[in-house]
Amino acid sequence: MKITRNPISSNNIVRVDHYRSGEATVWPTKGKNAVQARKKLTDVYGEGVLTVRQCQNWFAKFRSGNFDVKDAPRSGRPVEADKDALKALVDANRRITTREIALRLNFSNSTVYDHLKGLGFSSKLDVWVPHVLTERNLCRRIDVCDSLLKRHENDPFLKRIITGDEKGHGAKKMNRFKPFPKPIFTKKGDAVCLVGF
Repeated sequence: MKITRNPISSNNIVRVDHYRSGEATVWPTKGKNAVQARKKLTDVYGEGVLTVRQCQNWFAKFRSGNFDVKDAPRSGRPVEADKDALKALVDANRRITTREIALRLNFSNSTVYDHLKGLGFSSKLDVWVPHVLTERNLCRRIDVCDSLLKRHENDPFLKRIITGDEKGHGAKKMNRFKPFPKPIFTKKGDAVCLVGF
């Protein structure tokens, strides 16, 4: 984002180049308020460019003299992970959990999981494996498909396969919540006998 001030204009326009909305124009001085500026922005760029609260925050920031639009440093755990250290941990032990990695690298579990997905790993049976198929896996798939097609030429088994969605499997309506049978009472003091299913 970059901000340029228009020194010629009487209403002291500040332009904010924003990555999402293209070029947004904001008037933080000379009688304009945040609601009026947001209305002008939505007239030009459409609804959803900027909320009223965001516009008020920008106005307060500009009026205080702060024209820096970069994100300020925040406290808490970093969102960016050291991908080399993450990859080294997974390569050393494929059965490592995201919780163990998070404890070792001081990240949250979701950050570790997102970065592992970004590196192309997926968890299969508690083992982190690359999502990309190897040459051997590709050849194996071709061999299996070829053998199934040859088998179909001799015995057309594909015509015998029944396919359907989940609704087809529940064709027989089953009552899962059957009421309990009424107890059969005998003389006072005797045990209660329930007639079961």
